This record gives sequence, structure tokens and C-alpha cells, in this order.
Amino acid sequence: MAPSMAASVRVAAPAKVNLHLRVYGRREDGFHDLLSLFQAVTVADDIVVRSLKGRDTIRVTGSFDCRPEDTTVYKAARAFMRISKLNVAVSIEVHKTIPSGAGLGGGSSDGAATLRALDALFETGLPLEELAAAAAEVGSDVPFFISGGCALVEGRGERVDPLVSRADLAFVIHFPGFPVSSAGAYGLLDRMRPSDAGEPDPSPEAIRSAYRGRPGSWPFANSFQPWIEAAHPAVAAARRRLLDRGARFAAMTGSGSSVFGVFETRSEAEQALRELRAGPGEVFLAFPLARLPALD
Repeated sequence: MAPSMAASVRVAAPAKVNLHLRVYGRREDGFHDLLSLFQAVTVADDIVVRSLKGRDTIRVTGSFDCRPEDTTVYKAARAFMRISKLNVAVSIEVHKTIPSGAGLGGGSSDGAATLRALDALFETGLPLEELAAAAAEVGSDVPFFISGGCALVEGRGERVDPLVSRADLAFVIHFPGFPVSSAGAYGLLDRMRPSDAGEPDPSPEAIRSAYRGRPGSWPFANSFQPWIEAAHPAVAAARRRLLDRGARFAAMTGSGSSVFGVFETRSEAEQALRELRAGPGEVFLAFPLARLPALD
């Protein structure tokens, strides 16, 4: 298939919060199974993909915590060329808003947004299943961001079961100002957790049902949270600040370092945001996304 003549495609790559994150013991292949409730939110990176003259060229620019060639964006572009069988030249500009190492899925979302944008730019019309399979090769959390919204996520992250996203909640996300690496968090969990027994472990059906209830009654938890908070007291302090300002539920997202508070009204969230802005780190006001942002 010949490449499209479209000059560029722009897409927002949204962050996520893990409303619930249960991490099970290490598997024989070194990975961990999980059961999580992912919610995409309105805080987002901005990605612009352009076609260039030439072949087999991927130029990635942006502020990253690694080499451009090691980013999920570059890996996603390589995966796209493989599954589309196109040999093209592209530039990908990533304008970051989502902090790195924050547990907000910024890198994963950037990779998925790149796949979606390249599919639109070159009019390849790849089936959603193919994009999701390519996303799983790029990273464990990337498949969620192919569909977005709200979903139960299982396995390594490749099994995504969409839920209807709520529209009556507001989030305040508190990044304490330092990253926590996912690899380091998993290593800490494996060293410090004697067993994965005894942790809150609601079933998928219970999670679906609880999600519709008031946040103050949610049975949700994060397997990483006690260990990351012990290693980084600033994370625990950030979570307490959210609860002190009226959050109905507050937890760490992903493997940290960010925490989020759930508020039942926008005005409550905005008041908490104003108060927290005077303190350490960064704070963001965010709302649930029912679907991924449209491509432009």
C-alpha cells in the first residue's frame, strides 16, 4: 500500500490512574500477573507525527529520561512499520506534560498514540486487534491506550475489558517531584513482600460493581503502595495531603510516585488543587475520559 500524502497527524496521549492495582507473585517468565482498574484522564502529552521523504527513518524528538531510540515512541514506530509492511520515513515530536516515572502511564500512552497516529497518517486501516497486538510488544500497559476510557486490565496488561467510564468524578493528581522506576518498584515488591496472600483482592465482578458506588466505599488498593511509601515517605505525605483536603479516596497510581485523590465535585477538586499548589511537587486537575482523544 502506498503511503498517504497527509502531511501530519496530531494526537493527545492521555495519562491514566490505577483505581485498583493488584500485583500477583512473579511468574516463571519473570513477569507478574495483575488485576487492575485503569482510568484514562484528561492530563495528556501532545504528539505530532509527520511523513518525511526517504525510507526506513524514524526521528523522535522530545524531553525523555532515556535515549530517543529506547522510548516506547520509537519502538511503536518500528512495530508499525513491521505490521504495516511500509518502509517509510517519519518524524515524531513528543511534547511532554505527564511526568516520567510517575505511575501515570505517559510512556505507554505515547507508544499507543504513535501507533494510532501512524495508522491514520498512512491510511493503513489496521484492525484494532493488530494494533493491540503490536502495542503489547511495545510494553505491558500500552494495549490499554489503544482503546482507552476505563477498563479492567489483566495478565501482563494485554487483556483489556472495557467498562463504561464515569463522568461524575474529578481527580487531583499529586506528583511529589521525583520518579520511581517500574523495574525498581517490582524489585522492591519481590524483595520485601513475603507473600501476595492477604492483600485486598476483589474479583473482577466486585471491581465492576464497586466502581459504580461512591468512592468512599471503594475496596480498591495498590500492591506497591505500602512498600513505595515506606521507601519514599514523601509519597505517603502527598496521599495524606489529598485526604486532608477532602478526597473521598486517595491512592498511589501504578508503581508510583504519583498519588491521586478522587473528589465528587469539580469545585472540591479545584479547592484542593489551589491549596496543594503552594506545596512541593506538581499537581494536576483531571477528569475521566470515556474514550481516547480524536486524531487531528
